[in-house]
Amino acid sequence: MLATSFNTTAARLESLVESQRAFVADASHQLRTPLQALRLRLENLEHDVADGIPADSRDLEGSLAEVARMSRLVDGLLILARAEQQLSAPIRTNVAELVAGRIDAWSAFADDQGVNITSTVALGLNACITSGNLEQALDNLLSNAIEASPSGGAVVVSSSTNASGNVLLTVSDSGGGMTPEQIDRAFDRFWRPAGAGSGGSGLGLAIVRGLIETDGGSVELAPSASGGLAVLMSLKSC
Repeated sequence: MLATSFNTTAARLESLVESQRAFVADASHQLRTPLQALRLRLENLEHDVADGIPADSRDLEGSLAEVARMSRLVDGLLILARAEQQLSAPIRTNVAELVAGRIDAWSAFADDQGVNITSTVALGLNACITSGNLEQALDNLLSNAIEASPSGGAVVVSSSTNASGNVLLTVSDSGGGMTPEQIDRAFDRFWRPAGAGSGGSGLGLAIVRGLIETDGGSVELAPSASGGLAVLMSLKSC
């Protein structure tokens, strides 16, 4: 019995160490690309300055873009690390009030994109959530949903409860959605669909899942009613 328990613990530790090694390798690879691009642009600027040539604004703008990209990557990695450490205990949270606050924060961006953003979350729903976790998860989801939806489209945050009394919170967009194959890969760290451009970090959905699972919840993806993407979060009630 003791030997079995020891072997199980050893196997879990080995799996954890291997997972951390893979994560560090992935992070190093993802940071290497923008660092190389930044170095090349700065070398171009250095040559221009040495030759007395006015700096090319494209190199300046490109350098700033690469710095911003690395900042997003590092911020995402820090959020993931904190989520995995579970530094504080979950607290009773009014879900409708929290959602209303995040929608208010993103309404200006949604207006600029011509996207209508609304909440139908029922009043009186409470979930046990670590402070800041659901806010960060919603910020990632609302940003993605607004960007994915076309002008004239809509983003809706809705709610329900399951048989266990858990709160089911859904963020739906009216974008192009994902194929079943893309949904299978969507939570992988650093994965981004083909043609997604270079602005994102590929960490958004991985961050959402990490934050929600830290508090004992779960996250799933499904097609939305409008043909876009729906992100379904199950939150433990309290």
